[in-house]
Amino acid sequence: PKRKLQNLEHPIDATGVLEAAKIGRWSDFNTHLNNPSVPLTADDFNELPPGRTYGVIHQIAYHRHLPALTRLLLAHPLVDLKLRTMDGQTALEVVGEQRGGKKTTEFLEGLRERQGVQTHHELVNKARDGKWSELFEQLETEPLSIETINAVPAGRTWGILHQICYWGDIDVLNRLLTAFPDLDLEVDTDEEAAVQEPADIAIGRGHTEFVNALHAKLEQHKPASLVTAPSSAMKIPVSAASKLCTICYVDEHKDGMVAVSCDNDHYMCEECFSGWVESESDIDANPQSILLNGGRITCPCKKSDACDSLAYANKLIAMVVNDELYEKYLRARDFVVGKEAVAGALSKIKDATGSMNAVEQEQIRNMYRTADGLYSAYMCGACKFGPIDHGWCGCLTSHQGDENEDGGSINNSCPKCKWFVNNISDWPRWDGQFVSTTDTK
Repeated sequence: PKRKLQNLEHPIDATGVLEAAKIGRWSDFNTHLNNPSVPLTADDFNELPPGRTYGVIHQIAYHRHLPALTRLLLAHPLVDLKLRTMDGQTALEVVGEQRGGKKTTEFLEGLRERQGVQTHHELVNKARDGKWSELFEQLETEPLSIETINAVPAGRTWGILHQICYWGDIDVLNRLLTAFPDLDLEVDTDEEAAVQEPADIAIGRGHTEFVNALHAKLEQHKPASLVTAPSSAMKIPVSAASKLCTICYVDEHKDGMVAVSCDNDHYMCEECFSGWVESESDIDANPQSILLNGGRITCPCKKSDACDSLAYANKLIAMVVNDELYEKYLRARDFVVGKEAVAGALSKIKDATGSMNAVEQEQIRNMYRTADGLYSAYMCGACKFGPIDHGWCGCLTSHQGDENEDGGSINNSCPKCKWFVNNISDWPRWDGQFVSTTDTK
């Protein structure tokens, strides 16, 4: 790309950082980026210098140089990744003009991920400022996954829902729940001193009517699965001294070791409990078990002795296992929530009761999108209905017609047109398109 004029007065021109990015001299780029004699700010990168067609972010996108993008954001996290060229293109559109291949795919994936972070911060800012029309307009054009909506962005203490609770606007909450039925209404703030749930914020602001509505929705939106089922009575671990572990059958433990218990006093020492959480959260090894348990960790005696205790509480698990393992457990829970969201959205098409909006469609695509831009799910070879999730036995005739856990029968045919072939390998990969009922008539 060519520039029309050169104005060395602008900081990114004066430092040479833009010119280095333009010609792809990345060692010079790194030097100029961190030149203490001419300090730069994010604002310097968030505008085009006079006479320039491209800014730094566009030049990086043109070269598809992911390390340069990473270094730029490390030095200036507030760089606007959506800045447009003089011709009106975003960095994503600049990349789209380049040839394909692994380099392009990896850069696009990295840029989209970072743009998603920026979008998340922008949405939290709009919620903070009470700009509801702008927030929902952006959600329509730049949809985010439910996992992102439910999270607190890095470096902040509150997420979108916490800001809504600050304002106490019931209509806004209802609208967000319509767009995201699996919204986590109990997501904690990221505050070291005093962690709050959304209801705590609303109570503190005196929004009595909003609090009552929120509590009602907490009951109303609890799914039938165990994903948000009530937790066991134990909320903090106890000393393991003299407690017989149901796994290792030892009641003499090291000093300082803790133990956890289900509602029926089946104890586990912290070492065995960590191992149990590791096993029960392994999506690759135990996907069916995780789905049946709703992503929750239940007492091991449930399988051997039919223990009827409720699942262990999230905070109890967090107190006992290390951070890495707790994140694995949360991923297992997200796995279940995602499956339920897909099932609910697709049922609108299967039953001809409605249609998915753009947000729901993009959420589902994000769940199945792989690094090469394709999808891991399948679709019907006849009517093209998809996505169809299948992660178990490839031979579809093996269990066809067998009774399932709910008393119904297993049906591996297309849920819309009943098309069937014997092996999943003969099903085409999903193309990311959603087929409506009228499209198949």
